[in-house]
Amino acid sequence: MIIPQEEKFKHPEYMQYLELYERTITGLEAGARGSGAPETIILSCLKTALNFYDADSAALVEADTELGYGVVVAEFCREGVRSFEGRVVGINPEETPFLYDKILTHDVFDIETDNPPADLTKNEYDLMKRMGVRILAVGPYCKRYSGYLYVRNPKKFLGLYGMIQALSYVCASERNEFKLMDDLNIAVSSKQCRTDKDVVIKVFGGLSITTKFGTLTESDITSPLGIRLVAYLLLNDTRKVHQRELTEALWPNLEVDAPAKQVKNVVHRIRQILSPIFPDNLVASDKSGNYYINPNVNITTDASAFESFCRNGMRPNIPKKEKIAYLLRATEIYQDDFLPKFVGDSWLDNQRTYYRLAYLQTVLALLPALYQDGDYSAMYSISSEALLYEPDNGDIHYWHIRAMMNLGSYDLAQKHFAQHIQTLSDAQKDVLETILFSHH
Repeated sequence: MIIPQEEKFKHPEYMQYLELYERTITGLEAGARGSGAPETIILSCLKTALNFYDADSAALVEADTELGYGVVVAEFCREGVRSFEGRVVGINPEETPFLYDKILTHDVFDIETDNPPADLTKNEYDLMKRMGVRILAVGPYCKRYSGYLYVRNPKKFLGLYGMIQALSYVCASERNEFKLMDDLNIAVSSKQCRTDKDVVIKVFGGLSITTKFGTLTESDITSPLGIRLVAYLLLNDTRKVHQRELTEALWPNLEVDAPAKQVKNVVHRIRQILSPIFPDNLVASDKSGNYYINPNVNITTDASAFESFCRNGMRPNIPKKEKIAYLLRATEIYQDDFLPKFVGDSWLDNQRTYYRLAYLQTVLALLPALYQDGDYSAMYSISSEALLYEPDNGDIHYWHIRAMMNLGSYDLAQKHFAQHIQTLSDAQKDVLETILFSHH
């Protein structure tokens, strides 16, 4: 609970807090002086916040309250603590009204899940629990960009959160100079990997793995079995996978001699291949024959971001601008199918179909929204791209033709209509014929 100014001197740690506050701020200024790197300064602020409050993590969230979402653009965690860097969070009066109102006041606040505020909604409480929050201390800022710095589960100086507010405004100043990420852009780049434990994995269009030390693409990873092993563990990253299950996934419908040894060989091979960019192993194991993604690395994937943007864009009663923003980002992330070269294994094929259907659902929700918004150029571009994946989908053809007509290309629209009329429903044919006839 935030301690009023007049009560702070009664706090048992207040004198220690004041002394450490001055020393910490002085040290931070000295360390930042001349660095010229906003990214470095922000990470230093987060590390400072984490150590000052003896917390589990400290993170910076950039918010767009008009569109109703925020992105965790950087997070510094203690070893073994799950990172939420890259996560999209709702910040709007419908989904997170408590958080939304508090951020707009620009005042420091905290949330204790054991004694939650009366106006904290169930959705917000569930979000806190999913993040493993017992106490969340938050320092909002509004200095050209809006956002906040939060500290998860502080153990020292509870209620004395002036340091969080100070560090929040330092981060805001640095964001004004340089955006750490280009407005939710998750393009794979080693610049995103700021610590040895940060990993960015791309699965749309083929596997690529990026760490602070470089990138390995699918063509660099010369072990198809290794790629499938990493993919399987990523898809099951909430649990440990026993070697028997991995054997069935890697060699379906085959009798494998010494399966435990064969799995070990694949794991050893992929560790060797990834070793130039991994100071620690991506694939971990235990003595019981289980394999799993190393819990000490902070993984961001294009697939998880894609799902997050799709999910947020499909929320009921979402404002149109916000819906379009989310769904546009989802279509940008989906650059190609999920591991398109690995066809034939049922679990890979099923996952590929899942993402393709999610992409199709996203496109079919986005195109009419763009039409209502009058953005016919974006309609044309997105429908053109979608038709490469779904060339016989009449709904996409319908909106593609509507886009061409509204862009003034009636001759092209007429030609496309004649070529693909068999894919359209009777109602769609009637609408398009009426418009084309009235124009001519």
